[in-house]
Amino acid sequence: MSEKKSQLKIGVVLNYLNMGLGNLIPIFYTPIMLALLGQNEYGLYKLSSSLTSYLSLISLGIGSAVTRYLIKARTEDGKEAEEKIFGLFMAIFQIIAIITFIIGIILVFNLDIWYENSLSVTELRRMKILVFFMVCNMALGFSMSPYVSAVTAHERFIFLQCMNILSTCVAPILNLIVLFCGYASVGMAISSLVLGIFTRVFYYIFVKRNIRLKPRYRGLPIYLIKEILMFSFWIFLSNVGSQLCNATDIAMIGAVPALATVGVAVYNIGSTFNTIVTSLATGVSSLLTPRANLMVFQGSSKQDLSDMAIKIGRLQAYIVALIVFGFITFGQPFIQFYAGSGYEDSYWVAIFMMIPGAIPLVQSMCLSIIVAENRHRFRSIVLLGITILNVIVTWILLHIWGVAGAALMTGIALLLGNGLVLNWYYWKKIELDIPRFWREIGSVFIIPLIMTIIFMATGVFINWYNIWTLMVGIVIYTIVFGILNVLLVMNDYEKNLFLTPIRKLYFKWRRKDELKL
Repeated sequence: MSEKKSQLKIGVVLNYLNMGLGNLIPIFYTPIMLALLGQNEYGLYKLSSSLTSYLSLISLGIGSAVTRYLIKARTEDGKEAEEKIFGLFMAIFQIIAIITFIIGIILVFNLDIWYENSLSVTELRRMKILVFFMVCNMALGFSMSPYVSAVTAHERFIFLQCMNILSTCVAPILNLIVLFCGYASVGMAISSLVLGIFTRVFYYIFVKRNIRLKPRYRGLPIYLIKEILMFSFWIFLSNVGSQLCNATDIAMIGAVPALATVGVAVYNIGSTFNTIVTSLATGVSSLLTPRANLMVFQGSSKQDLSDMAIKIGRLQAYIVALIVFGFITFGQPFIQFYAGSGYEDSYWVAIFMMIPGAIPLVQSMCLSIIVAENRHRFRSIVLLGITILNVIVTWILLHIWGVAGAALMTGIALLLGNGLVLNWYYWKKIELDIPRFWREIGSVFIIPLIMTIIFMATGVFINWYNIWTLMVGIVIYTIVFGILNVLLVMNDYEKNLFLTPIRKLYFKWRRKDELKL
């Protein structure tokens, strides 16, 4: 097995281990955190985080270009050219970090403009402290961003995922420590900053010692800045659309006096489940972005690119189908146990975002392809336009249907942009085989749809609001889902991918049993 294949396979396993931990830990961590913080304080923390996330737009989408240009330079011109590109991006991101910090400080001193009518004086004071520490964390992240991209560009997925697992496990532990010590949301913001400092140091050491890549500041390819900015501009527009779609709902909810921090807390719990689906579904495609770039640079045919998109899309579809339809079935009682009373609307927030959000998730490889081909301008323009419409209509629906109305409009925007317009673009302009894509992907959703109808019908005589009954139901649903898909839906490649680890574990167990005898 070559080193790159080994890195990819182990990286995928570690990635899903990280996501498993990332989704399992909150089941135990979130109820404790909510109890210690309270609904208002939790809402204030998430409102501060959402508002600060707008500063990510200062990078102008350049972050997405780092991996691409590092790979391109190394492939075409060798290591020295790569180090010069690395130096160029380091210089750019130091400037971005400084600008982020300055604008962040200005934001801190002007929070009253938006929230003086919906937040108390005490809440505003605390929010300013939270935003300050979050701004520092974001500026730090920008300053060291090229090092993370260098690890991805060299496909060192084992280290990358080990760092992600470390962050996943350590972050909630630090948060609980500061919460039990009585430092509330401010303590959480500080602990996040401290963790960010340590992880960036580890990335710096790894890139320097293991990848042996260092930034060269002499002879920087300044002439590439215009090309990089042109490439990144459309990513930037796409990021603006994503930011408006993902964070503006929370920012607007916090500005409505009738909703404020409580509404933010309810909305965020619902959107958390959508985030879980996103992280699990993109577990494979996020690691294959360098591979998509290589396929494009090496001139792979549209047939090969379509095959890759379908191959990855089907794997993502199994995960999306299990979680989305499973949540539709068991989501209401699960939220009751997960967050407690007062979060009933979180179920509908999650549903309205999950279902249309499944479309771009199973097509994430299509996005990687058009970015690698530098043909993502159309997507950026479309999503930005639809998102602006989303923001306008969301503000209206917020005052009619509350947080559920905001989520509904976000879902409709996702359906129009990613579902209708972009599929036409992938098919007619990029020449990917989209009709075959959806024929292959659509078959994955039939079984979970039927299962959801059956399991929800059993709610007439089964009390899913009993914690043990709920857990048994989820386990049975998952097992039946797996068995039916192996027997009726999966192709040979997918069966081998799913069954090989099970066979290996079985034979290891048998071998140990025979040795005992």
